[in-house]
Amino acid sequence: MSFDISEKISYLQGLSEGLNISDASPQGKIVSGILAVLEEIAEAMINMQCEFEDFKEYVESIDDDLFDLEENFLSDEEFIETQCQNCGEEIYFESSLLDDEEEERLEIICPNCNEVIFINDGSFDHEFTYFPDEMENSQPHEQA
Repeated sequence: MSFDISEKISYLQGLSEGLNISDASPQGKIVSGILAVLEEIAEAMINMQCEFEDFKEYVESIDDDLFDLEENFLSDEEFIETQCQNCGEEIYFESSLLDDEEEERLEIICPNCNEVIFINDGSFDHEFTYFPDEMENSQPHEQA
């Protein structure tokens, strides 16, 4: 696209020279100035287009890396799915958090509304949907 613009500007510059439009006349100065500005704009567009293509490739590589990380993370852990009673947001957390027998108090908070959705002191009696191993390949079943 910008190469077409550069070619068109070059054509107009050649046409201007072929018509013997000189910088001596006021009209010639305006035409020459306009063509010079157009040439600078075309060069800037070419540079921006090259930078955009580089940026696009970089973002695609980040997206691929993120996809790989998500796949590895989700396939390595077992997750619990629950829904926030306050806002309805679906929440996923590691099932190992429920198994911790430590005396430290553990609260799971909804990232959407900051409401506590689980405390490991037995005060929350929810039924969670359990996703073993790979979330997309397993059928969920209820667990008390």
